[in-house]
Amino acid sequence: GWLRVALLLLAGASLGAGWSAWRAGERLAEALPPELEGRDLVVTGIVASLPEASASGRRFQFEIEQATHEAQAVKLPSRVALGWYGRRGAVPEVQPGERWQLTVRLKRPHGLANPQGFDVEAWWLTEGLRATGYVRERSAQRLEPFVFSLRDAVGRARVALRDRIVAALPDARYAGVIVALVVGDQRAIVQSDWQVFNRTGIGHLMSIRYAYDLSYCDRG
Repeated sequence: GWLRVALLLLAGASLGAGWSAWRAGERLAEALPPELEGRDLVVTGIVASLPEASASGRRFQFEIEQATHEAQAVKLPSRVALGWYGRRGAVPEVQPGERWQLTVRLKRPHGLANPQGFDVEAWWLTEGLRATGYVRERSAQRLEPFVFSLRDAVGRARVALRDRIVAALPDARYAGVIVALVVGDQRAIVQSDWQVFNRTGIGHLMSIRYAYDLSYCDRG
């Protein structure tokens, strides 16, 4: 009867809580060692997201395969958020699935704790991003143009679609909305449009999983 149902619900809730705690513990255990913050680290890995281009450079997620500090192997978080800054045209194109060797500086993720603001630290944790940082302008090498995985094949297709939409609508202020609806990249939607969406109750329609702002990959 009802007692059996209650016990099943309690068991399910306990199992879910245990699973969540285990996964959170795994993510927290991947924290960047404090002694490696702000150090030059040589990392090899895969571009693991749609890069965001801006006037100051590019931002993307990077999946680390190997890392060294002063020629000694070190253990880093498996997934980090990077910014690659430089003069216009000086920063190379990067694509999902490329394998690079980069010199980077990393720090533990820290976000602003503004009331009612977006909790970027919680988002980073759920996405498995346990460090943020930037690429140093030295000895960057593209080792392989594409390391196949289904995720990165889809990422390449999304990049191609995004670029075609932007090229077809170069001056349209709604181009960012079209990109968000087609490929799930919200970063070109202007703040004034977000205000309209939220006030009219359709903001959730634009809340596609991939949306995030890698502007937190700062230089410090």
